Amino acid sequence: MLGLGRMAAAAAAVVVLGAWNALGGWAVSTVENPPAALQSGVSYRIEFAVRQHGLNMLSGLHPRVRLLDAAGGGSAEAIAEVAASETGEGRYAASIQVHGADSVRLVIATGFGRGRQTELTLMPVPVLSPGASAPKLSAAEQGHRLFIAKGCGTCHVNGDVPEWAEWNEAGKVGPELTGRRLEAQYVRQRLTDPRSLPAIGAGNVRMPNLGLAESEVAALVALLSGPRETATN
Repeated sequence: MLGLGRMAAAAAAVVVLGAWNALGGWAVSTVENPPAALQSGVSYRIEFAVRQHGLNMLSGLHPRVRLLDAAGGGSAEAIAEVAASETGEGRYAASIQVHGADSVRLVIATGFGRGRQTELTLMPVPVLSPGASAPKLSAAEQGHRLFIAKGCGTCHVNGDVPEWAEWNEAGKVGPELTGRRLEAQYVRQRLTDPRSLPAIGAGNVRMPNLGLAESEVAALVALLSGPRETATN
């Protein structure tokens, strides 16, 4: 029989192993170039990255991109599905094309993780005739869409972006953002230079630097900032 000390050590090892396996089973998908609109019959190259724990680029996957007719709601069947190829460490791309739909939802299916964690579902994208202009959105509306496309909800619950929980697995690694209005410069620094600020949230998981374009940073700042609350950590 094992002594009490060895039994305790064995039990602790099981707990640690279980926690490690759970930690290893999730990743953050971020779309590098989420389309504001798609043109019917015109090919669009969508690019995305997959980061294990939000930080480490995850290579060797075989993702697929599904296009759902947005008019079909949550039960919509795929109107197209294409394989994505790896273009760099943890980076993937696929060429998509839409026919016969007024708007579509794109689903990035990485195959990594469990259940809904394996997929990232974007907000509906309008499908226009070739040459037509995409609809104009305010900065906050663009931020709303980017919050989903950049995978922010994988770590942050945000009831102000309800589509995330409707279509995607809600995460609780980082602080909840529902109803919060954070100081603009703080949000900007978190997005552009996260390691310059103290770690927040559960465990040792840190906010990743996603390499956002200035327009994307401005849109997310517009979504999350405001006069009601100033962040200090």
